[in-house]
Amino acid sequence: MHPGVRRDIRRALDDLNAGKKRDTKALSDDLSGYYRLRIGKYRAIYSFDALTGELMIRFLKGRSTVYETFQPPQD
Repeated sequence: MHPGVRRDIRRALDDLNAGKKRDTKALSDDLSGYYRLRIGKYRAIYSFDALTGELMIRFLKGRSTVYETFQPPQD
């Protein structure tokens, strides 16, 4: 991954963790309970820990394949 892209991803994740407004969206259907963070051509899928409220990054991949590739853990 290009260092500039890596830097942008790190900055976006740090901003999200600090509570700063970013381009986020709640996901639906099979991905209900997860959210996506848009970072240029990449998407991070994240959720919040039910007990601690901690932000958990679950998956990061290019936008063209992220939703087809991510498999949420089975209960």
